[in-house]
Amino acid sequence: MGISIITEYSIAFVFVCLALGGFFTYLLYRNSTYAKDLPKALFYTVTGARFLLISFLSFLLLGPMLKVITREVERPIVIVAVDRSKSMANTKDSAAVIETIKKFLDKSNADLPAEYDLKLLSFGDHVRENTNESFTDKATDFTSLYDAIDIKFANRNVGAIVIASDGIYNEGSNPVYGPDRIKVPIYTLAFGDTTIRKDAAIARVNINKVALLGNSFPIEILLDAKQCAGNNLSLTVTEDTTQVVFTKTVSTTSNDFRLNVPLFLDAKKKGILRYRISINKLDGEVTYLNNTTDVFINVIENKQKVLILSSAPNPDIAALKNAIESSINYEVISSPVAEFTGRVSDYNLCVLHGLPSKNNAASSLIDNLKNAGVPLWFILSSNTDINTLNNLSVGLQVANNRGSMQDVYPSVSNAFSLFTFSELLTDKIKEWPPLSSPFGVYTMKGGSSALLNQKIGSITTTQPLMVFSEQGNYKSVVLGGEGLWRWRLADYNSNGNHDLSNELILKTVQYLSVKDDKSPFKVNVKNAFKENEAVVIDAELYNESGQLTNVPEAKITITDQNKKQFPYVFSRTEKAYTLNVGQFPVGKYTYKAEVKLGDKLFNRSGEFSVNALQLETVNTIANHQILNSIATRSGGKMYSAANYQNLIDDLKKQEDLKPMSYTRKKMEDMIDFPWVFFTLILLVSTEWFIRKRSGGY
Repeated sequence: MGISIITEYSIAFVFVCLALGGFFTYLLYRNSTYAKDLPKALFYTVTGARFLLISFLSFLLLGPMLKVITREVERPIVIVAVDRSKSMANTKDSAAVIETIKKFLDKSNADLPAEYDLKLLSFGDHVRENTNESFTDKATDFTSLYDAIDIKFANRNVGAIVIASDGIYNEGSNPVYGPDRIKVPIYTLAFGDTTIRKDAAIARVNINKVALLGNSFPIEILLDAKQCAGNNLSLTVTEDTTQVVFTKTVSTTSNDFRLNVPLFLDAKKKGILRYRISINKLDGEVTYLNNTTDVFINVIENKQKVLILSSAPNPDIAALKNAIESSINYEVISSPVAEFTGRVSDYNLCVLHGLPSKNNAASSLIDNLKNAGVPLWFILSSNTDINTLNNLSVGLQVANNRGSMQDVYPSVSNAFSLFTFSELLTDKIKEWPPLSSPFGVYTMKGGSSALLNQKIGSITTTQPLMVFSEQGNYKSVVLGGEGLWRWRLADYNSNGNHDLSNELILKTVQYLSVKDDKSPFKVNVKNAFKENEAVVIDAELYNESGQLTNVPEAKITITDQNKKQFPYVFSRTEKAYTLNVGQFPVGKYTYKAEVKLGDKLFNRSGEFSVNALQLETVNTIANHQILNSIATRSGGKMYSAANYQNLIDDLKKQEDLKPMSYTRKKMEDMIDFPWVFFTLILLVSTEWFIRKRSGGY
């Protein structure tokens, strides 16, 4: 460890401090009568204490800092990641797989030298550190494993990664290319059976999540049959597990048979409909779990229309249109404001990009939209006329605008409670690029709530970036900058899809476009959840003044298709309610929520579905080629599960697995250290005590 003192002033000031200490000490003690009678040792002690006290205090005025340099040695890290998906145990002898994994982990802990730091992870549909568990994950995502390692072990001394898996993946991108960014040798331990065995499966079902009442909707069913040549497959589709709506018999003509079966069904009633798709069981199949699957579709009465008007061409327009139309619930019409001739009353929501602008205030258009009760989403751009916007009472005011633009990063506000969004979105939005925002001081008005605040450079401010406002029953949103297209590109670059940026945009659109039912109690829940996804339900309660409140206790009862009831009590957020009931089994559920405000009882009801994930049962053949490619591409090696001892022995021989030395530099103000305070107290106390005893006071 090395410690040095630094200051922004010249070293000559140190001598000035010493001179001040000597000068004031001399003034105090030059004519002191009691000091003449003191023994020399005590005299030098009191004068020395005074000299050091004055000099030290003078030196502290220079703002000195301590530069501490420490050296740390980190052991080489060996990461062992175990695939905990269902396919790992889907073998003739699943007990042998479990036992082999246990022996491998025990031997790794026992045989790897103490100089190694062994980190154990489990992965499947998500990554965690707990490894004492069974093989129950319903999906396998290597990408999430790479992401977790990249984040958790960034700038750490990772020497090797061991992945124990069967090589079957069904979520995320191709795992072969993941090691390119990790740049650490990956050793794979290959489990599973690569033998092609007899199995007929419903490999995939393509179906829209939403259909319009009275229309026909398509379903595509992909059948996959291996080692089943000469057999007949009977495909059946039933509605609500009882009413048969489609049948077809297919003859398998080869041992690697695949067939896509398209069909159309009629949406005859509103609500969530459940369809069970199944094929008959053949003798000798390796598993029957993939012979049946359930799908759900939400039948709605009509689509909601969204109008996007812009002051000038902008890539944000296409980004918004693509995001909103990713949901079948919405239809988007976009137009330059100068060319729009339609009726504003035909739309459920209007997005105004760069409006009101400096060239077109669009005052009459905005008034017509408000009079028609159409919610507005303002997106500020370089064309926006800030003064006109400030007069529209949209919940946001921009002062001191100079006509210039600045880069503003998004930061999620913890106080936002109008709706919830995924934790992944909360984490990832911090990494998204900035919006281009009109320069100024941003403030919110009454009845407004900020979803996003402005982060300028590295400073997170309290100035709002995305403001939600509700005046009476009229809703509006203001996004204080343009550049949504950058967020979608960053989302795709990070996750390989637009799910997170779509989530932000669609939840904003949903909040604005939903029709208020005048009830002060509102319940928000998705129509469909995945089998491995937690069911989250949000609720809001408004008092007679139209303000959010969560003082009364809110309850909800969820009922499954067998009429079994599950009662819950909502948890309170800052102003609203939320409930996370965890994962539910596949099926169709109804709910009834209630709350008592004063002497009035309010209740809401609805339904949702939990959709099956059968990704791990569709493919039963281990993919050791993937594992070998991962290992080879990263500079590692693949081993069979039975040869795990060879893997451990080779790790012990790796010369690259060496401790790494880090030098850390730390700067702190000297005055912040406790010992500085106690030193000053000691000097003052020493002088006071000696002078007190000698009659100096």
